[in-house]
Amino acid sequence: MTNDILIIGGGVVGLAIAVELRLRGASVTLLCRDFHAAASHAAAGMLAPQAEQIPPGAMLDLCWRSRSLYPEWTRKLEEISGKPTGYWACGILAPVYEDVGAHGCAPLQENNSSPAYYLDKEAIHLYQPGLSEAVEGGWWYPEDAQVDNRALTLALWSAAESLGVDLHDGIAVEGILQHQGRVIGVQTSSGNFPADRYILASGAWSSELLPLPVRPKKGQMLSVQIPDSDRADATLQRVLYAPDVYIVPRRESRSETLRERRIIIGATSEDVGFTPYNTPAGIQALLQRAIRIYPQLQDYPIREFWWGFRPTTPDELPILGNSPCSNLTLATGHYRNGILLAPITAKLIADLVWEQKSEPLLDSFSYLRFMRGSRERFGAGSRGKRAEETKRLGAEEQESNNCQLSTKNQLPITNYQLPITNNSQMQTLDLPQQQSLDRPLVIADRTFSSRLMTGTGKYRNVEEMQQSVVASGCQIVTVAVRRVQTKAPGHENLAEALDWTKLWMLPNTAGCQTAEEAIRVARLGREMAKVLGQEDNNFVKLEVIPDPKYLLPDPIGTLQAAEQLVKEGFAVLPYINADPMLAKRLEEVGCVTVMPLASPIGSGQGLKTTANIQIIIENSGVPVVVDAGIGTPSEAAQAMELGADALLINTAIAQAKNPPAMARGMKLATEAGRLAYLAGRIPIKDYAIASSPLSGTVTS
Repeated sequence: MTNDILIIGGGVVGLAIAVELRLRGASVTLLCRDFHAAASHAAAGMLAPQAEQIPPGAMLDLCWRSRSLYPEWTRKLEEISGKPTGYWACGILAPVYEDVGAHGCAPLQENNSSPAYYLDKEAIHLYQPGLSEAVEGGWWYPEDAQVDNRALTLALWSAAESLGVDLHDGIAVEGILQHQGRVIGVQTSSGNFPADRYILASGAWSSELLPLPVRPKKGQMLSVQIPDSDRADATLQRVLYAPDVYIVPRRESRSETLRERRIIIGATSEDVGFTPYNTPAGIQALLQRAIRIYPQLQDYPIREFWWGFRPTTPDELPILGNSPCSNLTLATGHYRNGILLAPITAKLIADLVWEQKSEPLLDSFSYLRFMRGSRERFGAGSRGKRAEETKRLGAEEQESNNCQLSTKNQLPITNYQLPITNNSQMQTLDLPQQQSLDRPLVIADRTFSSRLMTGTGKYRNVEEMQQSVVASGCQIVTVAVRRVQTKAPGHENLAEALDWTKLWMLPNTAGCQTAEEAIRVARLGREMAKVLGQEDNNFVKLEVIPDPKYLLPDPIGTLQAAEQLVKEGFAVLPYINADPMLAKRLEEVGCVTVMPLASPIGSGQGLKTTANIQIIIENSGVPVVVDAGIGTPSEAAQAMELGADALLINTAIAQAKNPPAMARGMKLATEAGRLAYLAGRIPIKDYAIASSPLSGTVTS
């Protein structure tokens, strides 16, 4: 058995897994972007499955098991590292502000083997002096605990170092390289790191490397210093946990003086992406809530402010276990419970990776829960294919003779008759002639019968997008990777909205302003396609657009990004100005198409760059796809009549009064324009020529 394991992420979860695997005999390398920026440093260190009122189920089971591991786990870490972890089985007190009766509010947990006691007002004030008179009672959870998260993280790093883990700090992972369903390396700012097996534990940054539904939730915190004048027996001795704030007193260690005693106050929960820094509003809210519970905090000097980014998923549960790649394991998305779940995560992931033993509990935390139909797509023996046919979204009805494309609040088109299909004679004449005249569209050795590509953005709702894609007859659909990451409207459920067994995904780098951004997003897009079952999809529509007003592509940045992406094995389809010299240069560096704009994105101005597009078509040895600015089917036909190989149309369809009808119109126009180009138009003359010859006519 090979034992080369690479872990991406140097927070408490990644380090805990590294230590556990090393103790079992594995050879482990760990890559850390910035050790001191990990969310582990910004936590409070509460081990509070009961106080947090985690509902019964797999998550509560996971938390209880992890809490029970803590005493022995931290003892072993302190022994290996020689450093304290600050573990303290202090119990947690959850005050309430109103009288809830003799029995109080029962905890949510059922079949709870851990005790919980309700304290009335008199009892809770005796148990913890100094509480506000507004506190009417509360719950006491004696088995909840805390750990000094910063001390724990330092102890884990030291333990990993002592055990021989190959630690690399200050290395940014830029991409996960895959081939045929396996990871073959990790591309970093310091080069490529190959390994036999890989573990992704990069917390809130995980979605920058794989298309996982993990996003940052910012939390602001602060600490106050306990004055020397406060007697030790009169200060806060219990963790106080309320729904909107928690107050965590740190126990003195042997190395601390009385002057260094501190209390942690946290934490906000802000859905603001990776927006840094503390804010007056955030800190003020925390202080007000904390003082309401424990008033004497208002007189304590503030010692420190900080913030961090919790990795959260849509259901706020972690993602643990296998991934679409056979040698990549996931350990991310722990949200508020990364510190609490570190020991059990390390054990379960080490069992899975090293012992090839998967505990049934992991099934509840699989990434597959976020993907409808994903078990068919990635099921045993059928990776990348659905086990049964998905619903066709009305495709058969769309292709029938009576195509009904009516949509809510829009102009209905009923009994829309498709040209040609009602005339059997025309069918037998048209299709063979077209096939004999034309050649198929081939991009990067992949053949497509449709020459119309469409997008997924700007639609009013997902139903219109689904109907339009079907009505267009397209085979290539472009998807903005960054919008999927941020769950922009209309992009939340693309995995389920379209049948990716019949459509080819073209991830695009829309929103990227620099070559570096575009390269990173392109790598993520390739992983997104793999998650949807297209493991051999290396296509990317390259957009580098720093100009926010006119949305014109950056030629230098586009060329730089294209050169790098081609080296990494991408099939690059670059979006460019209609610049013949740039188009030729991009072809020379290995791009598989060029995509000149007809006019600015979304403008609907039609063909404003006809002369340059004609030059590009004449000189190009790769397919030319006219992209951006087309507003009507007549303009689509005109672009194809120039000799373009294909069109990419999004806004003109998505923003039409009836998008599915416009999609059908664009399909027919694309086909008509192509046929007209192949047939060859008549010459333009300065004089009239009679349609009927004069010779042989009847004369009087």
